Amino acid sequence: MNRFVITILILLLFQGLYAQHLFTDRSARRGEILNAYVYPVEGIESSRFSLVGSDGRPVSVSDGFLMSEGDKSIIAALLGIPSDIEPGKYTLKVFCETAKGSEQFTKPLFVTARDFMEMDITLNSTMTELRTSEDPRKAEQSRELWALLSSFDGEADYWDGSFDCPVENYFESAFYGDRRRYLYSDGTSSQSLHYGSDLAAVVGEPVLAPADGKVVMAEFRILTGNTVVLEHLPGVYTLYYHMDTMGVQTGKMVARGEMLGVVGKTGLVTGAHLHWELRVSGIPVDPLRFMEVPLIDKNEIMDIIESIH
Repeated sequence: MNRFVITILILLLFQGLYAQHLFTDRSARRGEILNAYVYPVEGIESSRFSLVGSDGRPVSVSDGFLMSEGDKSIIAALLGIPSDIEPGKYTLKVFCETAKGSEQFTKPLFVTARDFMEMDITLNSTMTELRTSEDPRKAEQSRELWALLSSFDGEADYWDGSFDCPVENYFESAFYGDRRRYLYSDGTSSQSLHYGSDLAAVVGEPVLAPADGKVVMAEFRILTGNTVVLEHLPGVYTLYYHMDTMGVQTGKMVARGEMLGVVGKTGLVTGAHLHWELRVSGIPVDPLRFMEVPLIDKNEIMDIIESIH
């Protein structure tokens, strides 16, 4: 498999005895994940990785976390690449706190283009009211979800491979990154981005965990209906919306293939489906991409580390 990460090695010298190496890509595509690694880990107390635009503003930020395979350890970071940023030149910045002080390193990176579909969605009066009403409960639920998705637990190492599809019998009725225009019953409209993939299926179709993880949310939300959120890696979450019923509770550990609930049409929907979403460092990325490739390829990382000894 031609893996899209770890294609270039840049040698960086820290102050002191240790020579660290930064592994990352030359480029990344909108809606995917940029993987970056620092090796060796000796002397590093904390690290933060940022993808920064030409205006100096970060478009994606993540702390690093320790990942081990056998007797080897690295600092890893996964950065979501937003679907709506401009293609072009960016800079990957790595800021490390070491035993001897602070160090910062930079590397140029190119974000490549990707086309997305456009979609008009007509809402009846009930759905129009649900989406446009100023309900303080919606605002509070939004804040709670964002706080969860932007949280980072460096010990949350549950799954780093590829995903299974959470629904077996489905067709994809809407796609990640769709540019949506909602047409309201009063003649007005609004625009938004679609953050996941919609898997249309009959009500009652099982929704299965695509990977091992921890249930960090299982509750009814006004817009997303019965909602489950799984944590897989530090800062890496999958979300499951609109289910008819849920079969898990917050705090439960689930294994790949375990039932999370069943497909439904709760919340803001025009038909029965599962909205499946993947968030990395708070950024929505394409979940179907990671049915093809792992989140992290440990074997490839360790092969490269061995090659520099």
